[in-house]
Formats: sequence, C-alpha cells, structure tokens
Amino acid sequence: MLDLDMSPYAAFVWPAWGISALVLGALTARAAIAGRRWKRDLDRLEGAEPRPQAARSAVGPKETGPRP
Repeated sequence: MLDLDMSPYAAFVWPAWGISALVLGALTARAAIAGRRWKRDLDRLEGAEPRPQAARSAVGPKETGPRP
C-alpha cells in the first residue's frame, strides 16, 4: 500500500510537490497559448496577399550573374 505519512518532513515535501505541480501546469498552459498564437499567425501569414514585385526584390538576395 502507498504510505504517504512523512512525519516531520511533510511540511516541506507537500508544499514542494504543490509548487512543482503549479509550475508544470503554468508551463503547459503557456505552451498551449503560445502554440495557438503561432498557429493563428501562420494562418494569417499564409493567407496574406503576395507582396508587390518591388518589395520582393528589395528584400530577397541579389543575383550577381548567370547561374553555373
């Protein structure tokens, strides 16, 4: 059977377990929220209209000559 009696150490062990559970829960929630935000941003970017040709060429790499 599982023995959860920790006598004098219970005052330290149980709060440590509780704090650990809260931190893991907060990290999980934070990751889920960030994942939803990234998904929403990706959907917005994929649905965005293409940039004009002048803007694409200003940002993209410059070609120096013919390709080999």
